[in-house]
Amino acid sequence: MIKTILVGTDGSRHAQHAVAFAAQLALQLDAEVVLAHATVPFPPVLSAMGGSVTYVTQDIIDENRAATKRWVLSELSAPLTAAGVPWLARLCEGSAADELLRAATEVGAQLIVVGTGALPSFGEVLMGSTSHALTHRAPVPVVVVPHGHSDANEAARAHDHAPGAVLVDRAR
Repeated sequence: MIKTILVGTDGSRHAQHAVAFAAQLALQLDAEVVLAHATVPFPPVLSAMGGSVTYVTQDIIDENRAATKRWVLSELSAPLTAAGVPWLARLCEGSAADELLRAATEVGAQLIVVGTGALPSFGEVLMGSTSHALTHRAPVPVVVVPHGHSDANEAARAHDHAPGAVLVDRAR
């Protein structure tokens, strides 16, 4: 039985369709959602030009992490809040596929939900696809929600008129 769904998002429209889909699935299954957002670690070195190296201060790194946390907890989680499902947020630093796999294991997720990648085919060849890596490496089922999936759009809109619900439709 599925009680915990891990949904990965990078904030793209594709990923937000997956968040809306996960919210509706969680409602149907009476499951909890763990919203995971992985970022590349902030490099301490910005540039090395002309023999000088510019460093990013720890304050800037901390401000960036705090801003990302606010973004995840407000905008990226909006479909979950609007649907009224129980959810937690998990912020990770590292490769998206590796961090989603680690998070799924640590939270005991029985299902992983992600959107299709925003990269064109050539970009996937160069950089890899998170959804592709997950479907090959995950120890649990993976649902890949195609961009523009109508059920996710309709599910997100279904709670527009719920009392106290606030919906941010990032698909537009």
